[in-house]
Amino acid sequence: MANTPCKPQADNPIDVSQWAQHEDFPVFPIGSKPKRMLVSPEVTQEPFLIPNHAYLFKTAVGWQAQQVWSEVVSYRIGKVLGLDVPPAFIAIDSSTGETGVLVEFFYGYPGEQSPARLVHAADLMTRVLADKKRGRPHAVRLNMHLCKLIVGEAVGVAWWSTALAFDALIGNTDRHPENWGFLVRRQHAKNNFAMAPIFDNGTSLGYEMPEAKLAQIIEPARLSHYLNKGTHHCCWDVSNDCPTPHFDLLQKVVGTYEGSGAFVENVIRFKIGQIEEIVAECTRFDVATPFTNQRADFVTALIEARRSRLEALLDG
Repeated sequence: MANTPCKPQADNPIDVSQWAQHEDFPVFPIGSKPKRMLVSPEVTQEPFLIPNHAYLFKTAVGWQAQQVWSEVVSYRIGKVLGLDVPPAFIAIDSSTGETGVLVEFFYGYPGEQSPARLVHAADLMTRVLADKKRGRPHAVRLNMHLCKLIVGEAVGVAWWSTALAFDALIGNTDRHPENWGFLVRRQHAKNNFAMAPIFDNGTSLGYEMPEAKLAQIIEPARLSHYLNKGTHHCCWDVSNDCPTPHFDLLQKVVGTYEGSGAFVENVIRFKIGQIEEIVAECTRFDVATPFTNQRADFVTALIEARRSRLEALLDG
């Protein structure tokens, strides 16, 4: 994966109107949101962009429009935490007037001797997923077992403890079986598997909350109620297959898998000032879907409250 700087983007969005469409997948088929697969120019002015590399340009409209910013902010938070999260930048298509997020493809880098391919978890769970459209059943214990078989128990525990803690921190509700998986490389006549980065993080950070309600929702009682309603896509066990509250799910993980608490602790080692800096920078972009000062305050309060819940979980 490219070593992208933590603060890569100035106050101007990336304009992709002149970028070439990927010859194989101009319209990316995975997922429900509109997205296009583009290839960056051979010469780029932005040092954080990889020349001739594939990127997804993802858009959202209506009540989901803030998902593009959730993807960007989640990436920036992930970088602060030292997590493997695909780089994501605010972008526009000046020819269509669209605001979107430009997400770096985390495999298929130019010049790789052994290029990886992505295998979604759903592709390995076809016999289990009775409801393939909804990706159910989807249970942490089942996921851990699959990871144990493919990459080993220690790797699976580390990845899922970290991913679930990150999802709890940002309030991600959409970690379904096509939003996690494995990178596979063919080396020395055998397939080598590794966990893919924590990708597709846009369904988070209160993206659905309208601007008119932001000032009210950060009141402590209302914010607490909002956190209590949030659920992860996963359940704990297939015997009770329904989305489970983030913190309840993580409590099960910490109580079951030895060493998982240390990975959760790593996710909450940050200063709130780092979050304030990230969201303040996002407010400076002049785009059709702005990230307002009110939303910056809301996201900061949300992250602070979610971290407090995670701290209490570990202390308990």
